[in-house]
Amino acid sequence: MTEKIYYQDVSVHTFEAEVMAAGTDANGHYVILDRSCFYPEGGGQPADTGTIGEMEVLDVQVTEGEIRHYTPQLLKKGRFTASIHWERRFDHMQQHTGQHLLSAVAEDDFGMVTTSFHLGEERVTIDLDFPKISADQLKAIELRVNELICSQLPVQTHWVSRQEALELPLRKPPAVEGEVRLVEIEGIDLNACGGTHLQNTAELGLLKIIQAEKSKSGTRVYFLCGHRAMEHFNLLQLVTDQLTRTLNAPAAELPDAAVAVLADRKEKEKQLKKLTAELIEMEAGSLPSEGNLIIKEIEGRPFKDVQQLARLAVKKNPSSYVLFAVPESETLRLVGAKGKDTPGNMTEVFRKMMEAAAGNAGGNEEFAQAGGLSAADLDIYITAFRSLIKDIT
Repeated sequence: MTEKIYYQDVSVHTFEAEVMAAGTDANGHYVILDRSCFYPEGGGQPADTGTIGEMEVLDVQVTEGEIRHYTPQLLKKGRFTASIHWERRFDHMQQHTGQHLLSAVAEDDFGMVTTSFHLGEERVTIDLDFPKISADQLKAIELRVNELICSQLPVQTHWVSRQEALELPLRKPPAVEGEVRLVEIEGIDLNACGGTHLQNTAELGLLKIIQAEKSKSGTRVYFLCGHRAMEHFNLLQLVTDQLTRTLNAPAAELPDAAVAVLADRKEKEKQLKKLTAELIEMEAGSLPSEGNLIIKEIEGRPFKDVQQLARLAVKKNPSSYVLFAVPESETLRLVGAKGKDTPGNMTEVFRKMMEAAAGNAGGNEEFAQAGGLSAADLDIYITAFRSLIKDIT
């Protein structure tokens, strides 16, 4: 059985170990060490990563009672110097210890019991059995947690039997048989937990609640601790500085400035839409024709505007047929329409045009369109359109 150094001293991040066995399972190649400070994933906390010799450790899991260190390739038996990625481990200890404090304060001060915990790559969450938590309550919880962080409370671990654990004032009964590992934050929390934690709350630095949302019948609280919280603040500061310069407003007035900009944009979009409709109306009445045909290649226009132009063109010229070609890089889209005083069916016309093409066409008697065509074949489609309309008329 692997000696668990991470339970003896969480500060150890480099150690000597013997590779006792190697193998491959559904998760990949793995090795088993005689001793390890790699924490395996569990209890809401991700696994440590690092190296064994020069081999990268990608993941660590407990499978069939073995601590398996997953590596890109199989590692031969022998003795190696192994190291965990300390920044990752310390980050996990900050977040996990912060969770213990946050859950303890939420329960002791407000009766909100934690039902689950997740330590993600970017954010950390706990689920509380409270359907609605006010902003004032969250603020009070956060303030109390940070007061406890500043109190420099010792964080200690103890091993006891399951029977002894059941006689202690734990937040919930232990979920394991045999020996139980307890994590104690002096005077604040006593909990059965197998994760890695800081040795003093002062190492947390700070805890910041960043969001709360309804989750099933309770509330999910997102928070960050220590370095993560500082990085989040730095990001917010960077974005705030950029917005302050862009909107020419101090930080406190940014919401009002943003509302004003969005309102102005909405009004301009409304005006632009009106002007565009008027221009399309004017353009539809001035398109050049070849007898009863209006054929035009249109580039750089929204496709919906081209569709609208085709409909208006035949409305203003009820005895005409319209074909608009819209090149898009190496492909082509076609729009066709017929006036109310013309014979034929535009969908049938387009389907016959597509007989020798890989494109697809659809529409109705008065209006049709096709796409997925080669732009190089534009002249072929125009020639076919002229011939088909001539046959109809």
